[in-house]
Amino acid sequence: MPSKKLNTRSYIEGILASFLFGCTPVFIKKVSANAYTIGVVRLAIASILVYFLFVGYKRLKGLNKKDWKSLAVIGLVFGLHWVTYFTAVKTATPSLAILGVSSFGIYLLLFDWLIHKKKPTAFNWAMIALAVCGILLIVPEFTLGNNYTLGLLIALVSAFFFAILPLLQQKNKHIHSYTRAWGQYSFALIFFTFFISETEWNLSPSDWGYLGILAILCTLGAHTLWLRATTNLPNTSSGLIYYLSIPVAMIVSYFFLDEAMPAQKILGAVLIVMSNVIGVGRQILRNQIAKRDLSNSEIKINQG
Repeated sequence: MPSKKLNTRSYIEGILASFLFGCTPVFIKKVSANAYTIGVVRLAIASILVYFLFVGYKRLKGLNKKDWKSLAVIGLVFGLHWVTYFTAVKTATPSLAILGVSSFGIYLLLFDWLIHKKKPTAFNWAMIALAVCGILLIVPEFTLGNNYTLGLLIALVSAFFFAILPLLQQKNKHIHSYTRAWGQYSFALIFFTFFISETEWNLSPSDWGYLGILAILCTLGAHTLWLRATTNLPNTSSGLIYYLSIPVAMIVSYFFLDEAMPAQKILGAVLIVMSNVIGVGRQILRNQIAKRDLSNSEIKINQG
């Protein structure tokens, strides 16, 4: 089978995860708790649910020492991504925070270039450039004196850690995806316990409701789907798919947080979606052509 064969399920999982990612920062903004409290609650619930629903003692018993070390590294990187991301959401706006994290696609291209020697094509750069143009239209003002720029810069740091995760997942794909998800959440939870003194527990019933949604839909659902998708998809496709979360965050922020949506912001979102549709669409077409060519080759061999 060709190496670029389209994994339909992985694309669907990635798109669903991106939709949930777009909703996530709105719930984070709604919760009065700080970044550390949000992280502890989400990770505790998600790790417990993944263990009892999908993993269990038998799967963990089969792990060797190297596997445990790999899970610990994945969890640490995920924890660093989360604490910076939550801080960005609280500092700026949901759409700006997710916009900053979306730059992880550029990091992925660079990592592929440096680590795997996969030089980005002109088409890859063109689609990234289109998305960046959209991002520039959405950002209100690049000034260090306001929370928007500060939050965006923190989100760019978060994007760096987020970009490392697919590389770690692909490197450890021999470990079952649900086991990796459990390790990601559990070891990230251990990371967050170092900040337990910073947590706040004077929460209202609505806060707990939002935290429950964040834990089940936006952690167990979104991040587990994303883990599975990015393990199998090309890094360029993962980066482009994630851009879909930006217009989702903008729409949800408009209706639930009364965030202003001027024409410039909407145009930026359109450019971002275009880069995603064109990029992924081209990948689908190339895979279909490769599959057809392989099928024709097999027919000729059998006839010969």
